[in-house]
Amino acid sequence: MIIDTHAHISDLKFDTDREIVLQRASDVGVGTIFEIACEIRYWDIALKLSQRDNVFVSFGVHPIDVVRVGDEDYGKLEILIQNKKCIAVGEFGLDYHYDSSMQNINIQKKALVRQFDIAVKYNKPIIIHCRDAYDDMIDFLKQYKNIPKGVIHCFSGNSKQAKIFVEMGFLLGIDGPITYKKSEKLKQVVLDIDISNLLVETDCPYLTPRKYGKQRNEPSYVVEIVEEIASIKNMSTEETAKITTQNALTLFNVEYAS
Repeated sequence: MIIDTHAHISDLKFDTDREIVLQRASDVGVGTIFEIACEIRYWDIALKLSQRDNVFVSFGVHPIDVVRVGDEDYGKLEILIQNKKCIAVGEFGLDYHYDSSMQNINIQKKALVRQFDIAVKYNKPIIIHCRDAYDDMIDFLKQYKNIPKGVIHCFSGNSKQAKIFVEMGFLLGIDGPITYKKSEKLKQVVLDIDISNLLVETDCPYLTPRKYGKQRNEPSYVVEIVEEIASIKNMSTEETAKITTQNALTLFNVEYAS
């Protein structure tokens, strides 16, 4: 059994065939999906999806969207994360890829603190989004006194940064780019970091594994990520799937999976 620990099935790109996509995942052994609702417009859809036995959910505000979020939205977030199927707060974090102005950075950091505080208040793990901001994220985490356990989603940093996050207690999410030909840095990270600290994710509908070219990504494709990690680690696919699945169940306090 494999868990796709980071999917966006609520995305409108799945509106025409969501049921078929979920069945394809089940057919290849992806027994459980963690649905990540990080845009307010998808919160209610994700909540409905989580009524399925094999779908768990996380709620948060993506750093690119925090400029459009107010107190009322954060109030709803606090209500949503108390749902019994909610496993985490996130994804949230820092993203300087499109706008690295100090004004934007300050807005993102305020939202970062706010969501950290919510996670601590309700004793929830966190799912951290970090893009072009690893050094700032590390500095923030060093200063924050009550760091919840969690995962650095879609890790794309270097081995030095990876080891710092792991030493802080975080797991690393590994996604489709691990299968790309020009992903030597990420492959080195996977080689250097013990598999007990890795999770497998699709981030679908984004970051499709190389085998499927420019197609929309989906949870069934997480198998390609498991196989690539197994190859890098010189392990069997079965053992890789078993360990990364247990990593996810332990981190997110999930006691069962279909």
